[in-house]
Amino acid sequence: MSHSLSSHALTPAFLNQYQTIRQHFFDRNPDRWPIYRTPELAQWLANGMHPMRADSDSLLKQQTKVPNQSDLSAKTLPNLALQAATYSKDWTSPHAVENVITAPCDPAIHGALLATMANPNLVYSEYAGLSVELEKALVRQVANLIGYDPNQATGIFTQGGTFGNLYGYLMGLRKQFPLSGQRGLQGQDFRMINSLAGHYSNMTNLGLLGTDIPNQVLRVKVDTNNRLDLDDFAYTLNNCLAEGIPVPTILLTFGTTDTFAIDDIERVYQVTERACQRFNTPVKPHIHVDAAVGWPLIMFNDYDFDANTIGLNRPTREKLQTLLPRIRGLRFADSITIDFQKWGFVPYTASLVMFKRQEDMEHLKQDPHYFSYFEAHKTEQTHLQSTIECSRGAAGAYGSYCALNMLGKRGYQTMVAHSLQNAEYLKAHLSTLPHCKVVAADNLGPTVAFRLYHPSPTLDVDAMFQQEQTLHKVGERIDSITQHSLFHRQHFLHRQGKQLKTNWVESIARTNFDHHGQCLFIPGEKAVFLNPYTRYRHIDEFITSLHPESVKQPV
Repeated sequence: MSHSLSSHALTPAFLNQYQTIRQHFFDRNPDRWPIYRTPELAQWLANGMHPMRADSDSLLKQQTKVPNQSDLSAKTLPNLALQAATYSKDWTSPHAVENVITAPCDPAIHGALLATMANPNLVYSEYAGLSVELEKALVRQVANLIGYDPNQATGIFTQGGTFGNLYGYLMGLRKQFPLSGQRGLQGQDFRMINSLAGHYSNMTNLGLLGTDIPNQVLRVKVDTNNRLDLDDFAYTLNNCLAEGIPVPTILLTFGTTDTFAIDDIERVYQVTERACQRFNTPVKPHIHVDAAVGWPLIMFNDYDFDANTIGLNRPTREKLQTLLPRIRGLRFADSITIDFQKWGFVPYTASLVMFKRQEDMEHLKQDPHYFSYFEAHKTEQTHLQSTIECSRGAAGAYGSYCALNMLGKRGYQTMVAHSLQNAEYLKAHLSTLPHCKVVAADNLGPTVAFRLYHPSPTLDVDAMFQQEQTLHKVGERIDSITQHSLFHRQHFLHRQGKQLKTNWVESIARTNFDHHGQCLFIPGEKAVFLNPYTRYRHIDEFITSLHPESVKQPV
C-alpha cells in the first residue's frame, strides 16, 4: 500500500509524547539524573565526543607498563580513559544510523551503574542476594509481553545475542540426545535447520558446537523480502523426518539485521507439529527465534489501534496492525533471544534468552558433582547447573529492569514508533527518486535497505532490479550489475559521514535460486533507525544528497 509523503507527517499527539519521553529518559539532564553532575562526567558530556584524529590514539599505543606507584592524588578518571571515551563512536549523534546499535537511555545507564556498585553474580543466589529475584521479576514481565505463561516460563541474562542463539541450539541437542552433555555427538546423525537470511551467529555457533556444517546444516531459502520460504521449509523438514533423521533445532528470525524480515513463527510451528505427527517423531525439534533486534514490537501486542493513544501516523499504524499476527506469533517459539542492548536502549551487554517452559532447563543440567563447592540446597534458586557461563554479571539485568519499568509500555511504544516512522519516512522519500530502489519495502522495522543506480533518462529501477534478481551466470548483464554496484559504492564513499551515517551491505538482496538452490547476492546501502535523536530534518538532509542532480560519478 503506497502513501503520499504528506501522510507520513508526525501527528501532534505523537510529537508531544515523543518529546516527553525523550526529555525524561534520553536527555542526560543532571536535574533529573544527578550523577551527570559528577565533575569528570559533566565535563566529558559538555565537551562531547569527537571523530578520531590521526594522533588521537598515539599515547595509548605507547603505554606498555602499569605504573609502579599508586596515584594517591587522583580525584578523577585517568586521562587516557577519558580520551578513549571521547574518541569512541558517538551513538548520541542524530546522524548515527549505521547498524542495530543505539544510545542507552538514562534509567538503563543508572541501573547498570547500580549493579556495578552492588557487584552481584547472578549465577548463584548466595553471590547475588535479592538480585536473583530482580532477574526473575523481569523475566516474568517479558513473558507476559510475549504471551508466555509467566508462571511456566523462565529466562537468563547472558553475554550477548550470540550466546542466546547458542542456548537455542544447545537446548535442541540436549533434548534430542540426552547423553550428549557427557558423551558428545560423535556418531550422531542430525540436521539443524535455519534461514539463509539469519544472523551470522546462526552459523558460527554451529561451528562452536562441533557440527559438521556441510552435512548437518540445512539452510532454508527465503522469499523476495528475505523471510523464510515456508514451502521450502516444509519440504526440508518433512524430508528429514521421513528418513528418520532428527532435527534438534529450527532457528528462525524475528527481524533480520539488514532488511528486518520477520519469519512466520506460528506457521512454522504448525508445519512442525503436523510433520512430527505424520512421521511419529519421538522428540520434536526445538524452535528457537532470534528476536535480538525485533523483540520490542511485542509492546504493541495489545495496542488499541482504533484509540491510537500515542498518535501513530496512518502509514505506520496500518503496517503495524497488519504485522500484528506475526508479532503475536512469537509466543509459539520454545525459546527466544532478546537483546535489550539494541532496540531496548540499554548499555552493553544486556541479552536475555527466554524459555517457554521452565522444565526445559533440566535438559541443560550438568552433573551436580561438578558444583561441589556450592550449597546443594541453594543451587536450585538459580540456573547454576544449566548455564554456559560460570559468572553472570547483573548490569544487563539491572539496566533492562530500570529501562522497562521507568519507560513502561507507553514509553517503549513511543520510541519504537519513532524508529518505525523515521524508517517509513525515508522509504517514502527514496521511492520518489527515479534512480533508487527500496529493497523489501513492505517489511516494517527500523531498517531501510536500498540500491542506487546510475541515473539515465531510460532507467526503470523496478525493471533493472527484477533483471538483477533473475541472473545466475556471469556475462554482460552481470557486468552491468557490477557497474551499478560500483557506482553506488563510490557514491556512498564520497558522501560517507556527511549526513546520515549509513552502512554498506554486501547482501541486501539476492538473485532467484537456481535448480541447485544457489543464488548470488546483491549489495546496497542501509540505514537503521534505532537512534532516539534522529528527526525528519536529518532524513531530509540525507535525501538532498541523493537527488538525481546530486548523484554524479565521484572522481
